[in-house]
Amino acid sequence: MNLALKEMTYYKLKYALVAAIIFLLAFLVLFVSSLAQGLGKDNISFIEHMNGKYFVVSEDADNNLLNAPLHPDDVKVLKDNQIPLVQMQPNKVQNNDKFLLTTISNIHALPKDGEIALDLHMSKNYKVNDQLNVVDNKEALKIAQFDKYQMYAHMSVGLVNQDTYKKIVPQNAINTAILTEDMLKDEVKVKDLKAQLKHSKIITPEDAMKAIPSYEAEQMPLNLMVFFLFLISAIVITVFFYIITIQKTTEYGILKAIGTSHKKLIVKLIQEVFIIVMLSVGLAIVVIMAINNFLPPTMPFYLNTNLIFILAGLFLFVAFIGVLLSIIKVLKIDPIEAIGGE
Repeated sequence: MNLALKEMTYYKLKYALVAAIIFLLAFLVLFVSSLAQGLGKDNISFIEHMNGKYFVVSEDADNNLLNAPLHPDDVKVLKDNQIPLVQMQPNKVQNNDKFLLTTISNIHALPKDGEIALDLHMSKNYKVNDQLNVVDNKEALKIAQFDKYQMYAHMSVGLVNQDTYKKIVPQNAINTAILTEDMLKDEVKVKDLKAQLKHSKIITPEDAMKAIPSYEAEQMPLNLMVFFLFLISAIVITVFFYIITIQKTTEYGILKAIGTSHKKLIVKLIQEVFIIVMLSVGLAIVVIMAINNFLPPTMPFYLNTNLIFILAGLFLFVAFIGVLLSIIKVLKIDPIEAIGGE
């Protein structure tokens, strides 16, 4: 460690430039990843919010919760089994703002009559206690609260109780039903339910998420960008440290000539890379966390703590792969040739 720190201190400008580039790459990876997560939340957060282990959807719905209502016969079966039913209907209010009016049966934590709980995205144009005038409907809804991560297909979900929903949407169409973890413990009941559902199928939350057209269309290019940023990072780290190693061929030759072991030189190289990468990535994490505190709630940006640790670990792994070429070069250095001997 002492040898690595001395060298980094002596060539501080050179190593500072390498650290700056790695910091920018790490910052860009974290920013794009958080943007991808944020856009994902704008599509699927309501599915996550419902905490369902499985969903019941119509066979004609292509796994999309909004595509087709459940058949009345299946609805009767679900009601008999006291399974929570979900009704969703896109609506417009003043300023042509669109939201997804939603209610869930057998749930007590819903707003009072005439009130609505909206996603925080709507707080850009409205405040708590504001009135929402539903287009083509005489009913007005009072905003009771704003909740975080209550979005479906880039629409803010507006939760209301069942009586309020019926006043605005007279049709009794049921979009989906939620199978909770408690119900799944009774395997006999679940098998019984599957046998009774003639026009519906049971899907996972992942299936429901993938059925949202914008979800995979947004996630794929962003995740591809993150992959290529890691690839670029690996190339940059490899090239920089390989060039630095070539520039210091004579120094490595002298160190070998005076008896410095290969192990000590390899450890020095690894320590230099890990110190620079850890400092650069650590600074990128601090900066991205600071930025996250000042972003507006409407910005599709979600900082996942687990993802931060995974990305930091991947950067260290990429750095280790990148330094292998420098290690091979150091092992091949001939002390006599390096110092100009014959």
